[in-house]
Amino acid sequence: MNYKTPLLATLILLLTSCGSSSATTSEKKYEDSMISCEQDSADTLTKMYQSSPLKTIDNPTHAQQLLVQDIANTEDLKFHRQDLYRLFQTEYFWASETAKDIDYTTYESPQSLIDAIKYNKDRWSFAITKKEYQDMTSQKSVGLGFICQDVSAGCHVVYVRIDSPVDKIGLKRGDIITKINHQHATNALINNISQEQQEELVSLKVLRQNTHERCSATVTPREYTYKVVLNKIMETDEHHKVGYFRLDSFLGDKEIGQQIDLAFDKFKEASISKLIIDLRYNGGGSVDIASKLLNKLTHKKDSQPQFTLAWNDNYKQNDEIYRFKTEENSLDAEQIIFLTTQNSASASELVISAMKPYLGERNVIQIGDKTHGKPVGMSGKVDSDYYYFIINFVVKNSLGFYDYFDGLKVTDGCEVADDPYHELGDRNESMLKAALRYIDKNSCK
Repeated sequence: MNYKTPLLATLILLLTSCGSSSATTSEKKYEDSMISCEQDSADTLTKMYQSSPLKTIDNPTHAQQLLVQDIANTEDLKFHRQDLYRLFQTEYFWASETAKDIDYTTYESPQSLIDAIKYNKDRWSFAITKKEYQDMTSQKSVGLGFICQDVSAGCHVVYVRIDSPVDKIGLKRGDIITKINHQHATNALINNISQEQQEELVSLKVLRQNTHERCSATVTPREYTYKVVLNKIMETDEHHKVGYFRLDSFLGDKEIGQQIDLAFDKFKEASISKLIIDLRYNGGGSVDIASKLLNKLTHKKDSQPQFTLAWNDNYKQNDEIYRFKTEENSLDAEQIIFLTTQNSASASELVISAMKPYLGERNVIQIGDKTHGKPVGMSGKVDSDYYYFIINFVVKNSLGFYDYFDGLKVTDGCEVADDPYHELGDRNESMLKAALRYIDKNSCK
């Protein structure tokens, strides 16, 4: 088998997106209509929302399909069983803990073999097809570009992809889609229509509680390119200037680097020293992108270690230390507040852990819920029709710390539930509201 290192270099990822890599790059004009709204009785809408509570929020970036095409049939795809087995006996971080007596010839798919042989602490090693890999890293998808969860009134929007078709017409997190094409809206129906009626205009009816409005719009399911960065400059109640930086993924090749640069150009120009970084749905990605973000958070630390990728004892020659490098738009951050949930994983956790030795626990604040707990990563291998991502290394910060398999805990008193009734970046959204308060009062409550 001829192994190659994939283009994304070293990954420490949790699978976070899917879609079509064939999205058109030309701007086709669609007959979509912006959401238009009219006032309704506040009591009526409040009652409808109260009758449709969301008990939990599923991970919108990987626990459900993001309204994309079905994964292709893999029956005809090829892989080399012996070579995959050999990877687990050599390069796998827990190679010494793997079973030595598995009959690998009996397994019909790479994932089934991976699941049978991996160490019990390993929740992440996986195989994907080459097409899935390309889709995952392209920032391209197919459909409408949002996630909703079924409630009695319809489907409650909990996540909207930046620059997706529905984002462009003004659909917001917190909206309830009551009807799609004049039918009662459910997640399954929306998913089906977005796939089966691509390039066809569909109609939406929407409830918007925060402004007591009933709304309508039309939108075309289609191939589209999305972004993973949103930023703004805000003021706290006590007039502290703050940069808000939402990052949905560390995947996206050069496009994500450009998006990060544009955000930090704005922060640098505004002399931002306090940052709120929203990683609540960020399941990880490239360590190179994580290192680039770390470079933006501090300056005058050139050549000091950010983190180390540490392999098993037989592959110590692969260990790699990433170091700070000051860039033109690097900030001198005094305080960073991270908004996290148990969907914040891998490269997200790396950035938090890497900053603590330099800013200290008092100035690296975590609000929301503990993180996923993935202090490990993969380098990636190509085999016939598949990419293998098996755990190759642990990720240590500059103090050598990496033991957060149970997740990075939030700052004392800063456990705050995710708020599905406000947009991400809305100062009234519960986690962001707590962050702004912390900057003013040194407390979330």
